[in-house]
Amino acid sequence: MRWLLWLVSAALISSCSLEARTEFDAARWQKADLSTRQRAQMVPDLLKQHPLVGMKSVEVRALLGPPTGNEREWQLIYVLGPDGSLFPIDNEWLLIRLDDRNVVTKYVVRSD
Repeated sequence: MRWLLWLVSAALISSCSLEARTEFDAARWQKADLSTRQRAQMVPDLLKQHPLVGMKSVEVRALLGPPTGNEREWQLIYVLGPDGSLFPIDNEWLLIRLDDRNVVTKYVVRSD
């Protein structure tokens, strides 16, 4: 019985390990399979290479392609793929807010 408990514990711990990070590449981002976490893995490098705050909307669109959606509060929305939980049922999103000059003032990464 102990070995079964150990085996289950080891499986859970290994599934919670840090997710692989991938270097940002605009072409791969735009062609990413949205049913995977390809984009989510690129986000840390994206934000390191391209601080979004202060960029114009057209610059963001040139870099990331057309947004997946928009809403009143967040004008540019990009799906990053399934959330990083053990049993993902929601998506993770990059939400970008623009001011009246179409310049990025804020962004967040959020799950549904």
